[in-house]
Amino acid sequence: MTARLPESAERDIAYVKEFFVAMEERIRPYVERGILPQPTYVLPDGTAMVPPDHADLLEEADGDPEAVADAFRARFAFAGGRLDEVEREYTAWLSGEYGACLHATTPEAIVAKSALIGAIEALLAGPAPRHEWWRQALRGAVDALDALERQFADYDRRRFGAPTSRDRLITATRECFPGVWSPECCEA
Repeated sequence: MTARLPESAERDIAYVKEFFVAMEERIRPYVERGILPQPTYVLPDGTAMVPPDHADLLEEADGDPEAVADAFRARFAFAGGRLDEVEREYTAWLSGEYGACLHATTPEAIVAKSALIGAIEALLAGPAPRHEWWRQALRGAVDALDALERQFADYDRRRFGAPTSRDRLITATRECFPGVWSPECCEA
């Protein structure tokens, strides 16, 4: 589901050029063999764009393509990821989509994002803004997710067919509960 950006998406093209790098040709065979993730974006001129850490797991595996999947799985498990989710998340990582949402496309960041989303959704399912523990938990989880996630390209909303996790869980939550981030709230 690589996003091929249209010529008219000038703001997105500028964003992608600022925060992503052109995929090196030496990496292309690893992508084609399903060892490394697909490009996150393709510019209108056909340039495949990837996050800067795109090939880090291959480098960590000393260039051994057969060790990349095992490295992902081990790091995912050691980060506290659920073993029944590792294959689904590995497939999602290979799709290149995590490059659209995470500053670091590591197994650890994927686990952290999932845990933070779960925490925010649970807090929002039972809002208790008059309780300090709830405000602190929500503020901490939203701020942590904000630190993990990229801004996203505008095109991603069409690409994924829905608002992004940033839209739903960071921006909308801050708009719905602005008092949680007010200076008075944070001094309590």
